[in-house]
Amino acid sequence: MIHRFNIIFRKYILLWAFLAMVVGYLVGRFNPQRVESLEGFITPLLFVMILIMVFPTSMPSLRMLKLYTFPLILSFILTVLSPLVGMLVARIIPAHFMYLRTGLVISTTVPPDAMLSAWTSFLEGDLLLALIIQSFTFVVYLLLVPFGLKLLLVNTLSFSTLILMKNLLILIVIPYILAGVVKLLFRKHLSRDLLKRMKPSLTSLSGIIEIVVILISIALRAEIITRYPVIIWWGVLSAALFYALAFITAFYITRLFRFDRETSVPLIYQNGSKNLPIAMVIAITTFESRTILGVAACIIAQFPISALFYSLFARRWSTVQT
Repeated sequence: MIHRFNIIFRKYILLWAFLAMVVGYLVGRFNPQRVESLEGFITPLLFVMILIMVFPTSMPSLRMLKLYTFPLILSFILTVLSPLVGMLVARIIPAHFMYLRTGLVISTTVPPDAMLSAWTSFLEGDLLLALIIQSFTFVVYLLLVPFGLKLLLVNTLSFSTLILMKNLLILIVIPYILAGVVKLLFRKHLSRDLLKRMKPSLTSLSGIIEIVVILISIALRAEIITRYPVIIWWGVLSAALFYALAFITAFYITRLFRFDRETSVPLIYQNGSKNLPIAMVIAITTFESRTILGVAACIIAQFPISALFYSLFARRWSTVQT
């Protein structure tokens, strides 16, 4: 029964994502007061999601860090490439919607969030590499966010790194340590074979949490979507184009360098799992208020394009491997 549920959930992930967006919008549109109280659940849900994801990961595999040198070099290249692609895509937005352009560029300049680990585990990729990428790109983005935005957007101001550090600590470091402690305390009962058998069900559970998070995120921004439908036509379409290009580019680059499936998944998803709450904070504190609409458009587009890539590419990976 559980095995069948796991298969069905993965097979129709794009449908669940679409339904979550529709329900989220309707709930946020017609019951905004109750939705506001749900915002505080997003961080705890992400924490639980990551804890579930890292739980089956073997701690001793950290000794294999030196084997990830080349994937991390490619990760850095993709990190730098992301905002450049974002700038090119932003040019299709009419000049009088400059705030949408700015929001899109900001959204391409922030680091990956907890969804990177979720998608990596969901697609049975190398979860350890995903966690390393999140930590590695965190350091890179310490320079890319404050200084990169000054180059990409001339009128940007300074940005505090405390928000990045908080997200790294809460959504990556603590769950990983906690999972290791639990496995250490119950090592007699949690064998490697048992953890392996649990992984598909844990992956589905994390996927359900991910769906709930996107539902709440859309619900919280339903009023903005309603008041400014222009973000549907220009913001969301341009954001969707950016994510599509990010996935396709990374996909073929990983194939060019002949990375296996497990290694490729986190590299492909790192630019499709942006930490958009951080982008919203940057937009609110640094730019004019309407800039948040560009970030909101990315929030709407990011999860569906990620799910679409899973449906169109990831499940057919075996047919294109060389």
